[in-house]
Amino acid sequence: MYSMTGPTISKKISTGFTLVEMVIAITILGIIGSISALIIDRTIDGYDATARRAKLHSSARLAIERIVREVRHALPNSICTFNGSNCDSSANRLYFLKTLDGAEYQTQTGNYTSGNPRAPLPISVTATSFDAISTDSLNANANDWVVVYNTNNTDIYTSTDRRKQINSITTKAVDASNNVSVLNFASAVSWPTNSPSRRFQIIEDNATLFYLSGSDLFRATSTFTSPNTPLGAQLLLENVAALSFSYVAGIQQRASVLTIDLTITIKNESVRIIHETHIQNAA
Repeated sequence: MYSMTGPTISKKISTGFTLVEMVIAITILGIIGSISALIIDRTIDGYDATARRAKLHSSARLAIERIVREVRHALPNSICTFNGSNCDSSANRLYFLKTLDGAEYQTQTGNYTSGNPRAPLPISVTATSFDAISTDSLNANANDWVVVYNTNNTDIYTSTDRRKQINSITTKAVDASNNVSVLNFASAVSWPTNSPSRRFQIIEDNATLFYLSGSDLFRATSTFTSPNTPLGAQLLLENVAALSFSYVAGIQQRASVLTIDLTITIKNESVRIIHETHIQNAA
């Protein structure tokens, strides 16, 4: 018995995306991409803002530390701001006289053990030299100034009553193994007031000035007679939006207080620092 079967015919049907499916897929991918880009953009902006704030804070802090480091060496009662007593300054300016060194002066009469005479104390009498009692060599040079018991931040700039310029520095034997520094003056000098602690200070032949010009903070030197006029300015900080110095003078038993209020701004990012520092006022 014979059977006959015909050939089996199979038909392969192709599959694919329809146009609607492709449009939906592209739309979904676009939405995901937009959200991802937004998240990444905000993350980058947040990082940039944090970095800017950190940079602003660091720059402002360094500038304040520079000011504080220098002002701590200020001659007692020489700091001037807009509210300092008898000062010719403004809220965004600060000037003072920088102390190089200090020591005690001798108040006795007669001779040292070595036989050398003690220099007469130039307070109530005039003298051409000044004996400084110090265990170390004084950080002083000719043309620096000697100050005894400064109590007024006007007179010290406008008058030489409380500051006398050094002409030369020599030494004098006290005994077989010790010397004192002798500060010599070009002519006879005297100071109006004796220091209760017998102290004197050595100051530079200029003043130190910090001031704001536009949005830039500068440090400069200036003269005694024009302490508010900068000479040889050095840029200290940029992008300063606001700056004020406020000074409360102390007394012999209480330190003075200097307040620095500084705001620095870059690309709508601002950092404000208010810093108070105590200044020793013992003259």
